[in-house]
Amino acid sequence: MSNFRAEAAAMGLRVPPHSIDAEQAVIGGLMLSPGALDRVAGRIVPEDFYRHDHRIIFKAMLGLAQRGTPCDAITLGEWFERHGFVEVDATYLMELANTTPSAANIAAYAAIVRDHSTRRRVIDTATRLAELAYAANDDTGELLDGGITELMGMQRVETTSEFTLRQALSLAYEKAEEVKRLGGLVPGVSTGLTDLDDVLGGFHDSDLIVIGARPAMGKTALLLNLALAAGRQRRNDRGEVETTPISAGLISTEQPVVQLGARFLAIEAGIKASRLRNGSHDETDLERMFFAVQRLQDRELVINDRATVTIADVQRTARRWKQERDIGVLWVDYIQRIRGADRRAKKNEQVAEVAAGLKDIGRELDIPVVALGQVGREVEKRTDKRPNMGDLSDSSEIEKEGDQIAMIYRDEVYNPDTPDKGMAEILIEKNRHGPTGLVRTQWIAETMKFANWRPGSDWDA
Repeated sequence: MSNFRAEAAAMGLRVPPHSIDAEQAVIGGLMLSPGALDRVAGRIVPEDFYRHDHRIIFKAMLGLAQRGTPCDAITLGEWFERHGFVEVDATYLMELANTTPSAANIAAYAAIVRDHSTRRRVIDTATRLAELAYAANDDTGELLDGGITELMGMQRVETTSEFTLRQALSLAYEKAEEVKRLGGLVPGVSTGLTDLDDVLGGFHDSDLIVIGARPAMGKTALLLNLALAAGRQRRNDRGEVETTPISAGLISTEQPVVQLGARFLAIEAGIKASRLRNGSHDETDLERMFFAVQRLQDRELVINDRATVTIADVQRTARRWKQERDIGVLWVDYIQRIRGADRRAKKNEQVAEVAAGLKDIGRELDIPVVALGQVGREVEKRTDKRPNMGDLSDSSEIEKEGDQIAMIYRDEVYNPDTPDKGMAEILIEKNRHGPTGLVRTQWIAETMKFANWRPGSDWDA
C-alpha cells in the first residue's frame, strides 16, 4: 500500500486518508479477543473503514456478537460462505488472525480508523461546499449554512456512547468515589451561592440549566453574577476551599457588550449601576472600577452580542469556543430570542428546536449550558405570582430538555412594602440530580448583585 501511495503521489493523485494497518489491527484483534468488541463498538461504525471488505467484516462481527456467536476467523468464514459474500476471502481472515499479535492496543487502532474516517468526511464536505460556493444561486446560502454546520460538527471529541451495564455501574461507582474524595466540595461548576450549590451540586457537565423569570426580576443580573463566580472548587495546602475560575462563553442576544461590561463592573466593584448610566460616578468610584478591572482582566470569558442568531449560529460558536478556548460553561441570554432554522415555523416549534439544540451542545461539548427563559404574563393574573416552569413561554419542550429548571421571584416587585425587601427567591422546579425547593438569596439592587442570604444583615451597596 505504501508503494501505491508513493506512485499515486508521483502522478499527482490524492489518496483519501486511511490506514489499512490500523483497520487490519482492529479486525485481527477482535478475532483474537471477541470480548474486545465492547471497547470499540461505540467508537467506530462499519462506514469508518476505508476498505469495502473491512466494512463487511466489521458489520458481520457486530451481527454475530448480537446473537452471542464468537466472531473468530472460522465463524466469520462460515457466515460469509453461508450468505454468499464473495468479497471476503477466508484465507485473508486467517491471515489477519495469525499476523495480529494481540488486542491490547485495539482502542488506539480504532481511534486511528475513526480519525481517518473523520478526515475523509471533512474532505467530502469541504469539496461539496466549494462546489456550492462556485455555483451560487438563490438556494446557495441555506445549503452552505447547513454544510458549514455539518463541518463544524466534525470537530467534536469522539467518545463512546454504548456501554454494558457493568461499565455503567463501574462509572457510577468511580464518580461516587470522586465526589467523596472532594470532601464536601461542589462537584460541578460552582455558582458562588452557597445554598444554591448545596441543592444543585453546582452546574453539571452536559446539563441544560434553565433560569426563568418575568421582566425586571433580575434574570440577566443573576446570569452575570453566576458568570463572575463560576469555577471549580479545590482545597489548597492549608485545607481551605478555593475556587478556580474557568473559561466560559456568553451568548447575549438582548444586551450589547458595552452594557454587559458596565454591569460586570457594577457587580465586581460594588458601584451603583445608576451612577455609571448617568455619569455621576466620582473619583472613588473610578478607583474601585480600576481595581475591579485588574481583578477581572485575566478572566477567560468570551462574549457574542449579536442580536439576531439562530440555534445553528450558537452551536457553531460554542464548538469554536470549545476548540479554541476550551470553555467549561456556556451562558445564554435568552432562549426565546434565538431563532430556529425555519423562520416561518411557529414560535413554539422554534423554541423546541432551540431547547433541544442547547441540550445537544451540552452533551456534545460536555459542559453545562445555562440559559435564561422568559416567563409569560399570565402569571401576573394570579394571586401568588411566583412562577413555575409551566409559565415559561412556549415551555413544553424546555421542560422536557432542561435537566435543572429554576425560577426567580422578588416579592418587592409586586409589593413595595413587603418584609422580604432585598430578598430574591430562586425556586428550583426541576432537578435531575437532587431535591427541588426554595433557595433564598440577597438582592442588592443598586449594584445588581446576588449574594448569599444573611437575614438581618446591613448590606452596604
